[in-house]
Amino acid sequence: MPNKITVKVDSKGRITLPKEIRESAKVEEGDVFFVDIDHGQIKLTEAVKDPIVMLREYAREEYKKGRTKNLRDYAAEKGIKLNG
Repeated sequence: MPNKITVKVDSKGRITLPKEIRESAKVEEGDVFFVDIDHGQIKLTEAVKDPIVMLREYAREEYKKGRTKNLRDYAAEKGIKLNG
């Protein structure tokens, strides 16, 4: 990948990262970045991902694939009463 790639700011101030940059940096839809401006240069740094959010997303995907059970279903099977 070349050191410098030209991108253009659209009328709403958005910049599209070309596919080769997204793949190289492993940027995915929904990723959040900090924007730092230093001496006229813009730097993007990936924000720290919340591990609880990541775990919830993982659990949700596993449930959709049928690899796990809903907590309420499991509790009902085991005779565990949940509040709420």
